[in-house]
Order: sequence, then C-alpha cells, then structure tokens
Amino acid sequence: MGLDVYCGTLIRYYSRNWLTSVQQWGIENGFEVRMVRDNDRDPASLEEITAGVLGWKQQLLRIFAPSLTKPVVWNEDNEITPYYTNKPDWCAYYALLAYVCAHIVDKPLAQTIPKDYNFWKDPLYELYCSKEREGITLFECEWWLPIADEFMWKGYLPTGHERVVGTVGMLEWELEQINSIEWKADEQTILSWTDNEGYPDDAYYTGQKVQMGQIHTEYDTLSLAKFAYSIMYRAVKHSKENGTLIIIDY
Repeated sequence: MGLDVYCGTLIRYYSRNWLTSVQQWGIENGFEVRMVRDNDRDPASLEEITAGVLGWKQQLLRIFAPSLTKPVVWNEDNEITPYYTNKPDWCAYYALLAYVCAHIVDKPLAQTIPKDYNFWKDPLYELYCSKEREGITLFECEWWLPIADEFMWKGYLPTGHERVVGTVGMLEWELEQINSIEWKADEQTILSWTDNEGYPDDAYYTGQKVQMGQIHTEYDTLSLAKFAYSIMYRAVKHSKENGTLIIIDY
C-alpha cells in the first residue's frame, strides 16, 4: 500500500477524477497502471459527492467562522481547479518525520533507514511521545484544509470517519520551522529536491523496456527527508495558489 500526496478539490478526489504520479508516468510511457485500494468500492454519483462535500465545507466554515482571522479561499469543483500529486511513498515520508523528531528530542538521526522502516515504531517517536509537547500536524494529520489560520481540529470527514485535520496555514508554518533548523534553503533549492533527492533507481526505463539494476534495501535518510519535504512544500504552494485541500492518500 503506497503513499501519495494529493492537493486538489475534494469533489475531484472522491469522484476519482485524478491520476497518481505513477498512473501519469504509465500513460506517458504506454503502460497501464491500475490502482487497487483497501475496501475499494464504486464511488457515489458526482451529484451525491458534490452535495456531500459542499454541505460538509459549509458546515465547517460556519463552525470555524468566529475564530478565523484571514480570508478563506476554498475551491470545490470536478474539472476547473487543477490538482497536484506526487509520491513520496511511506519511507520518504517517514524519513521526514524522523528528521523532525530527531531535532525535537535532540537525538542523532540515523544516516540510513531500511526499506521497511516504520517511524511509529522508532525509539525516536517513543521518546517524543514521552515528553510534554505541542501537536504537530505532520505527526497527527492526513488532511489539511485550505485555511490560512493555524490550527488543528478533531471531527468527522464527509465519509463519517473521525480524524484530526490541520490547516494549510499550520502546515506551511511547520515546514518553515523545519527548513530553519539547518537547511535554510531558498525556494528554488527546495523545489529541486523533488528531482535531485530521494530514492536511488532500482530499475531503468530505456523507452523500450524496463531494465533492472541494483535492488536497494536501505536509503539515505536525509535525502529521503528532503525529497518528501519538497513534495509537501509543492503541495502547500499549490494549495495557496488554487484554494485546495492536501490529503495523504494510501
């Protein structure tokens, strides 16, 4: 079960009118890529999805209205508003969480992590949980609403599932704090990490066939953290420009 970052309208997300980065690559290179999800079911009609999403959005904005200090731009449609997606997958996303956690608890970050690394079982996270701390949306949320004010909220998604949801404003602030720890990278550098950092190639596509190379079982932790950070940064940038949610999809 892989992990993708989706930044777009919720109507488009629920109606499945979007393609993951792997699906897009497949289309560009003549491969069929089929996505299979746990408990996969046929989606509701577009009319049902639209009504449910817009009702949920309006209810939330009524609840949040007394505490909002900045204008809210939150677009919802199925065709007009563009979306952004990329695939950090679990290992890179967990590497970013480990990088943040290591600095919070003042412990060294492992230089490499195994392919099956699970941040939630890392002693770093256990140490973090043992200390009094403020909530971090990267640790607690899988959804971020296109709201500039900084807060987290525990409530129900349109599907009825209870979740902790953050705001894009809070995620943006957290990313700024992470960058200020030691990277202090400018935007051009951060955006370049999507292409220049991340996973080493296990296979190569020559335009005619896939050729296998070295199969990696360990990855450079810092490189993966920068790769995932760049993807989240791009998602925040897209959200602010288009008024869209950010969702960790798996």
